[in-house]
Amino acid sequence: MRHSNLSPAEREADLTRIDQMIAALGRLREANPLMEHLHSARVYLLGAMPEEYLFSIESARQALDVVRDRKLRNSMDDTLSNLIDEMSHDSGD
Repeated sequence: MRHSNLSPAEREADLTRIDQMIAALGRLREANPLMEHLHSARVYLLGAMPEEYLFSIESARQALDVVRDRKLRNSMDDTLSNLIDEMSHDSGD
């Protein structure tokens, strides 16, 4: 599978979205597995490790069931889906 190479501006936008999700989860103890995946995704994004980043984002999406607030869960699902789509599209190289 090919992975997109994000521009610096795209990477910053993705970091912001990840940070917003982390902040939205606050200190919800039940969200710890999800938080771990989001923190890992952040590290992998900064480290320019696209396969690991994509895996962490996909893992975070699978862990969304710990978020009880349906509106927040749906919003995060949309964001994670968009992040996955960005990385999974054929970059045309």
